[in-house]
Formats: sequence, structure tokens, C-alpha cells
Amino acid sequence: MSQENRLHALDAARAFALLLGIVLHATMSFFFFVPAQDPSQSTTLAVTFYVIHVFRMGLFFLLAGFFAHMVLHRRGTREFLKGRAKRILVPMIVGWVLIAPPTIYIVIVGLTKTFGEQAAASGAATMPQGFPLTHLWFLYYLCIFYVLALGVRAAFVRFVDPNGVVRSRIDTVVRLSLASYLAPLVLAAPLFAVLYKDAAWMMWFGLPTPDIGFTPKLPALAGFGTAFVLGWLLHRQVEVLEVFRRQCFVNLAVAIGLTSLCLSLVGLKPNMMGLTTLDGPAWSRAAYAGAYTVSIWYWVFGLTGAALRFFNKPSPGRRYIADSSYWLYLAHLPVVFGLQVLLLDLPWHWSLKFPFIVVTTLAILLVSYHYLVRPTFIGGILNGRKYPRRSRRTGSDTAPAPSASVLALHDTKPAVLENVTRRFGKTVALDDVTLTVEPGEMLAVLGPNGAGKSTAISLWLGLLEPDEGSVRVMGASPLEVTSRLEVGVMMQDVNLAPDLKVREHIAQTASYYAHPLNVDEALAISGTTPLAGKRYGKLSGGQKRQVQFAVAICGAPKLLFLDEPTVGLDIEAREAMWRAIAKLMAEGCSIVLTTHYLEEAEALADRVAVLAKGKLVATGSVEDMRSLVTRRRISCRSGVDIDEIRGWPGVVEALRDAGNVKVTAFDAESIVRRLLVADPALSHLEVRQASLAEAFTELTKEAA
Repeated sequence: MSQENRLHALDAARAFALLLGIVLHATMSFFFFVPAQDPSQSTTLAVTFYVIHVFRMGLFFLLAGFFAHMVLHRRGTREFLKGRAKRILVPMIVGWVLIAPPTIYIVIVGLTKTFGEQAAASGAATMPQGFPLTHLWFLYYLCIFYVLALGVRAAFVRFVDPNGVVRSRIDTVVRLSLASYLAPLVLAAPLFAVLYKDAAWMMWFGLPTPDIGFTPKLPALAGFGTAFVLGWLLHRQVEVLEVFRRQCFVNLAVAIGLTSLCLSLVGLKPNMMGLTTLDGPAWSRAAYAGAYTVSIWYWVFGLTGAALRFFNKPSPGRRYIADSSYWLYLAHLPVVFGLQVLLLDLPWHWSLKFPFIVVTTLAILLVSYHYLVRPTFIGGILNGRKYPRRSRRTGSDTAPAPSASVLALHDTKPAVLENVTRRFGKTVALDDVTLTVEPGEMLAVLGPNGAGKSTAISLWLGLLEPDEGSVRVMGASPLEVTSRLEVGVMMQDVNLAPDLKVREHIAQTASYYAHPLNVDEALAISGTTPLAGKRYGKLSGGQKRQVQFAVAICGAPKLLFLDEPTVGLDIEAREAMWRAIAKLMAEGCSIVLTTHYLEEAEALADRVAVLAKGKLVATGSVEDMRSLVTRRRISCRSGVDIDEIRGWPGVVEALRDAGNVKVTAFDAESIVRRLLVADPALSHLEVRQASLAEAFTELTKEAA
């Protein structure tokens, strides 16, 4: 299972957790009294609330920690902080200003309609006092966890583990621990200790929602903080998620059993007269606290594994719902509560009211998302980018047709960067770069470290978005799932599951493509047939690179990105990979190659693009690149004094090597004539054009 597909599954799981929040709040008036107490009460909806509340926010914070580490790893601390401020802090502040007042007002109206004005006021006086964070408390705790994670990480790296040895050991402990079905018992321990000792713990309502006041609550820190930390550590070794996928059915079965035990101890509906006590022997409180806190983790592991098992493939519909889920959850509470209060006096059964409230809420919010959020600056904040509305031709209302030049540029090129600028803070990684990949060609993207190569590749892969300009892959945005279905990728840093055999890796990856190579063909092309039955974790570094190449090509891609593909290979394996690449090109595959082996680009590439300091310095064939460099290499046997040659105009360098005179010069013709005049007996004369390596060196020096 590739990391990319895992992210589709985790996006789906995160959306599931957020959308369940709408269902959760829609149940409350049917067994509780917030925002109002509906005449049609339901034990079914009480149990629904209870089960959702067990796992929902634990699942969310696990995924939040995972994605937080992913963003930090990809973009660095400064960009991480800027991104989190934009997508978490701004929605928290603006959302509270816009959403909290009407929500609080609706609750007051609902309680007044239910209990009368005097009783509602009396009840309000007994409620916990403090700033009402409402349902936006989760954003506040995310900010707390981000600050703590960055602070602890910085101190740990600087003072405790500068060489990464301790972190590696922690990774090993996490990996081995999660392989056991008993891991939830360990993870539940901090929250169990907090809740069991809390005499004010309202047991039926599980982990207390920290929605009042800015002082962090210990149960939330213990429960949600543990989930966030585990998610953070999971991203350090993504292959561990395979354990969740494999164990999901057992974990879900145990979760259901433990939750059933909890309900048998605490009751199917909350006992408002005894929320902090249980009817039963003294040990029943410990049993309940243990079963409840452990069940949280079995649910989280089981649901994460189920997402990986059933939702690991890209889906435009799921992607849309995942994108919309943040807005739906932020904006839903006044709509849900308003509908509950509005329907309070209707003599409908809960089985009609409840689905009406959920469906109506989703319909209103999805329409608002599609037209008011997704294509606007609000979508840019919540989703990280705006999705422009697509123009549709209807009657006389026709959208202007794109120009022929734009169609030609986009539709016939496998990959296009068009006037792209990408900044990281004050650093300009790419500066107005236009670069295309032609069908069936290999484009070698060269440049020194920091030139912008990785940024260009990340833009094409949809890992980054441009600040200016446009990016196209297979005729569409790289953020569109369909544009990536014919793309293969071999990055320099790759993590594959160590326990899977080579054949299993290829078979699993090939299953995500519509028309893949068969496994034996991919093994043969990549030269990995002898490795087919070996576990990936047992291979040498060079063998792992060969397997990564096999995984990249097994989908028979029409566009292939190769980032330093032959690093760590011996000469024989490198030449075998060169032959495989040439075969793919002969069959029409377009390839983007980044490499530090300039002889590799010289041997394979149809075109070369040289980047330096974010600018496109030059592009063209290898011969074009050489011709841009005016210097030539002259070699001959001659008795002319080397110091005399060094003084001639146009000579860059002159030396004597094993009896041969070797001269590097800009004007080779004039230097040859002077050599013949100075030494008529000169022999073994050879004039050679500059190599690609020399051209590259000179071009990047000029750019500097």
C-alpha cells in the first residue's frame, strides 16, 4: 500500500470523524435537554450519541497529529506555523465571533421553551462558568498541541537527541508495541488514571468535552494529547499503519464488546440523578473506567484500519466530502440547534425529526460550501486553496473558448509549469518558470542544491501549489485524482513496508492502476526477478532502489518521475536501469529525471533544463547545452612551454599531463593556429567540445 493511497484513506477517516459530530449534536435534544428537550425521547439516539462520543475525537486527534508531522516534515517550521495559523487559528477566532453568539442564543431560547424562563435561568446559574468555546474547542486544543509539540521537539533535538539515536529507538518501541493487540491497554493508561480518580467525572458522558474556559483540562490533555502524540510518531514510520489495516476486524470486534460492557454498567441513557456514580460493587467504577478508556483505542485502531482497507483508493466524491467536512463541522451547530428548537412543538416521532434535521443541515451547508466557500477566499483558508467554479455552456451563456496556443500547450504535454512562481517565506524557490515535458521524451532537470528542482517536482506531483502561474499533469491539475492515474513516481526518500515481499509490493501497487503491467513483467523490466520472494526489509540499499523502480513502473505510467534513481547502485545495476528506462521511452513513456550523475543525463536525456537560484537558466538538447558554452578542450603532443601557452589570450587553463599538452580555451581555432606556428612538429591534435558537466558548471556559475 503506497503512502499516497494511505492519505486518501486517512482523509476519509478524518472527514468521517468531523461529520459524525453533526450526527452527535443532532441526537442531543432526543435524550438530553440541550439545546431543548424534545417530547419524543429516544434510547436509540442516546446509545448512538454514546458510541460516537467514545471514539470520535480520539480518532480526529490521532489523524491531526499524523498530518501535523507530515506538514512540518514537508514544509519546515516557519511554513508549518503560517499554515496552522491560517487554517486553525483564523477559523477558531472568526468562527467563534460568527457562530458562537447565535448558537448560545438558540440554546437559551430552547431551554426557555423547555423549562420556562425562570427554570432556564436557574439552571443556567448552576452551569460551569467560563468562556464558552462551544464546539470550536477542538481548534483551541489543536493550537495547544502544536505549540507543545514544536517546543518539546526543538528541546529534544537540541539537548537530548541531536544525532537521532533516541528517536530511532522510540520508533522501534512504537512499531513493536503497536504490533500487539494489547497496545490499547498501554495507551489508555494516562486517561484511565485521570478519570478514575476524578470524583466529579460524569461517567455516562465519557471523556469530558473541554468546551468551557481557556485553562487546559487534564482529561482532554491526557486523552486527546496521547492520540495526537501517537499520530505524530506514526508519520515517522507510515508503514506501521499496515498493522491497523490487518487487525481492523479484531479491533472493531473488541471495541464493540467493550462498549457493550460499558453500557451494561452505566445504562443506555444518562441517569441525571447519578451521573458520577454507578449502581454496583466498588470495583465496577474501575471496571467501567478501564473498559471505556481501552475501548477508545480499539475503536480508533479499528476504524483507521477499516479506512485503510476499504477507502484507500482515490475517489473524487470522497475527496469533495473530505474537503467540505471542515466547513460543515465549523458551521453546523447553529443550524442543527436551530432546527431542533424549531421542530420542538411539532408532534413528529424522533424517527422523522432526527433524519430531517441531519439531512436538512447537510443540504444547507453543502450548498453554502459549494457556492460560498469552495471557490472563495474562505475555501483558500479552510482547504488550503480555492477551487474555481467550472464554466458550463448553457444556451447563450457560453464561456469563452481557450486560445489555440493554450490548448496546444496543455492538452498535448504530459507535464507543464507555466509562469510558475513558488515562495517559501522570503525565499523564492521558483521564479516565473515555464517548463514542459514533451510526449515520449526524457527531460533531465539539473541544478545545484537549492536550485528549485525538488520544488518543481513537488508542484507536478501536487504536493505543493504555485503562488503564481499554473501547473498541469496529463492535461489537468495535479490535485485532480484523474490526472495522477497514469503517473509513476520514484522519489529519493522512499519508505516501503519492510515485512512485505517484493512481489507483494508490486502486486499491491499495480492493483491501483487501470491497466498495469503484470507482476512478472514489472520484475523482468526492473531486473528484480531474483528478488521477488525476498522481504523488502532484508534487501541491501541498492536492491531497495531497484524495487522502488519496479513499484514506480508497474502501473505502466505514461508519465514517470525519477528522482536520483541510480543512487546507491553498482555499475551493472545502473546500466540495467538505463536499459529499462530506454525501453519505457521507446514505448512512449515521458520521463522527468533529476540526477547528480551528469553522464546519466548526457546518455539518456532528450532535453535538459538547468535551474539555478529558482530561475530557468537554459533548456534544450544536450548538444544545445554544450553549444552554449564557448570553451573547448585541446589536447596535443608539443614542446611549447606551458607558461607561454597560459599567457595567450583566450586560454582558461593549460597543463602538461603524461607528455600531452592540455588546454582549455574559449577561442579554440586561434589557439590551435598559434600552437602550429609555435611548434610545426605538433602531433596527436584533438579538439573536443565541452561536456555536459562543464556546460552545467559554467551555466550555473553565470547564474550565480
